[in-house]
Amino acid sequence: MIGNEVQQVYRRLNKALPEKKGPAGGDKNAKPAGIVARIISVISTTFTPVIPAITGAGMIKALLAILKLTGVISETSSTYQLLNIIADAAFFFLPVLLAYGASLKFECNPILAMTLAGVLLHPGIGQMLAAGKAVDFVGINVLLSDYAGSVLPIILTVWLMSWVERFAEKVSPSIIKFFVKPMLILLITAPLALVVVGPAGILLNDLVAAGAGAIDRHASWLIPMLMGTLQPFLIITGTAWAMTPIATGQLSKSGYEMINGPGMLASNVAMGAATLCVALKTKNSNLRQLASSSGFTALLGITEPALYGVLLKFRRVLIAAMIGGGCAGVYAGVSGLVRYAFVSPGLAALPAFIGENPMNIVHALVTCAISIVVTFTLTWFIAFKDVPEEQDAVSETPQPAVSPTSEGGDGSIKPLRGQVVALSDVNDDVFSGGLLGEGLAIRPEEGVLRAPFSGTVMMFLPSCHAVGLQSDSGLELLIHIGIEHRQS
Repeated sequence: MIGNEVQQVYRRLNKALPEKKGPAGGDKNAKPAGIVARIISVISTTFTPVIPAITGAGMIKALLAILKLTGVISETSSTYQLLNIIADAAFFFLPVLLAYGASLKFECNPILAMTLAGVLLHPGIGQMLAAGKAVDFVGINVLLSDYAGSVLPIILTVWLMSWVERFAEKVSPSIIKFFVKPMLILLITAPLALVVVGPAGILLNDLVAAGAGAIDRHASWLIPMLMGTLQPFLIITGTAWAMTPIATGQLSKSGYEMINGPGMLASNVAMGAATLCVALKTKNSNLRQLASSSGFTALLGITEPALYGVLLKFRRVLIAAMIGGGCAGVYAGVSGLVRYAFVSPGLAALPAFIGENPMNIVHALVTCAISIVVTFTLTWFIAFKDVPEEQDAVSETPQPAVSPTSEGGDGSIKPLRGQVVALSDVNDDVFSGGLLGEGLAIRPEEGVLRAPFSGTVMMFLPSCHAVGLQSDSGLELLIHIGIEHRQS
């Protein structure tokens, strides 16, 4: 029985564990990352637990739009209004959901973090804002704002709370820590959130959104074109989350967004078209099998298998996909294409582009058509050069001619010391679902990654989180490190 000192004991034990990982999954021994990498890491960790809620809510909105357009349901009916409330809830209470995700990243109490989000969303704040009267806290003016659907204010608030929690842990007497510590956290953090952090987050969010809006007004094609062209590199470097706060902010405020969705639709479909073109043109049976399955999933919106399994090995084909995605992105921007639901864009997610503007889905279909035609044409006639069967550029189930090294006695190749984990237990659908083939996962006990055999480096990403190797005997191996755990 530890008692009130349990958190201090937990932290000390956690530091002594071999894996040395905190609740957010970060490596405590890793070198500090740059400011941009840290921001992206915060965004990705915060949004990951929230994605199911906003995706489900977004698809309900898309379903409502379809039912309304087809006349199945009336906008004035109580059924429509209740379904709309269900769909709006995830976006209205988005700060509460994000508070949970941010608490995982900043390693603080999730319940208190969600309570602070509740403070920002309290109806009393809205009533004061509607009254239009000056509000102060102990003589300090409070700039009230509507925090419903906001992103940055709660992330900054939870970050502040993580520091306040450490302070409260130190100053709270052990015998009364159970109620004094949470009281101090709320009493210190909530006023600071209302007076300083919240308004600062709203201001920063408005500035970024205003900049994106100005670009959209003067060059509506620019952002979708850049997203359509550069999305593969954003995925590789782990920076695809960078625009997510702006996109979710637009969705919660306006009911649609034009930052991520249109360009991602163009890019995802282009990567799928390029990979399927490779499958149709190649005479290599192994390559055809892999390209067929991964190309189909890319068209549906899951691009990692196609990108890592095929496109990165055929750079000219990747360039063709980028050109096709960029061309389709230009059309998406010029036509004013928007996304009404937060889902991974692809052919399976086209209902997310159905909304108040009946032509929006038409523009989405044309965007897909341009992406497919341009990419397929470039890949078929210019980009792809087939490889003979014996050279076998891609192999799903290669058979090693040498005995693999093994530390655990299971006959598996281990490029680093650690605990072997079944690939199905990895918290990444791309790998746990076997979309990139068979393999294993390792929880490292040291920060040294070794080549498991003598061979050639076939692929090395600039982000330093993935490397493709080929042994002298022809065995191909992809070693992938979580994007948040890499060291430059």
